[in-house]
Amino acid sequence: LAAQRLAPNRQGPLLIVGAGVQGRAHLEAFAQGLDVKDVVIASRSDASARSLAEFAQTLGLTARVVPDPNIALDDCPLVVTCTPASAVVLHALPRSDTFLAAVGAFTPQMVELSASLCQCFASTGTVVVDTADATHEAGDLLLAGLDVTAFATLRDVVRGPSSQRRGPVLFKSCGWAGWDLAAARTALQNQAFGSVTPTCP
Repeated sequence: LAAQRLAPNRQGPLLIVGAGVQGRAHLEAFAQGLDVKDVVIASRSDASARSLAEFAQTLGLTARVVPDPNIALDDCPLVVTCTPASAVVLHALPRSDTFLAAVGAFTPQMVELSASLCQCFASTGTVVVDTADATHEAGDLLLAGLDVTAFATLRDVVRGPSSQRRGPVLFKSCGWAGWDLAAARTALQNQAFGSVTPTCP
């Protein structure tokens, strides 16, 4: 939903950093929700990256594995980081049309993005958090010294007037049980009616 509402450039390629369960889920979501056709995968585990690339190919996508996501960042307007968030994985500056969904860090101590990268989004682009709970959970933003309360939430984006945003967009997701509950209810309701319509988280 955040990517559908906020991404300045939906064409891809999509860079996925982290090839675990979240990486696979976001691959499927972006393929179905934004019709992404080209995926670039980076992971500390080469075997996991290759496995995710093979899965992407079964979905009809073009996929390749890269050793350094920072080099690939310049070619990818869509980015998802979904690592264990034990260390910075991205520090290169984003493209002006980048949409980055940072998913892995969900405590004040966890981090995937460098402080300078977060500050770049805040000063030249747009930062949106999933919920107000991010004010005490978004480690990437907190460790960058940013005032998380100053950023719009996804609810603000959905309920507010449609407006064109300038510069790169960082969507900081910490996860929230309410979104999970809403997704589960929607899936059950669609199942009851005999169809399941995939959506992009």
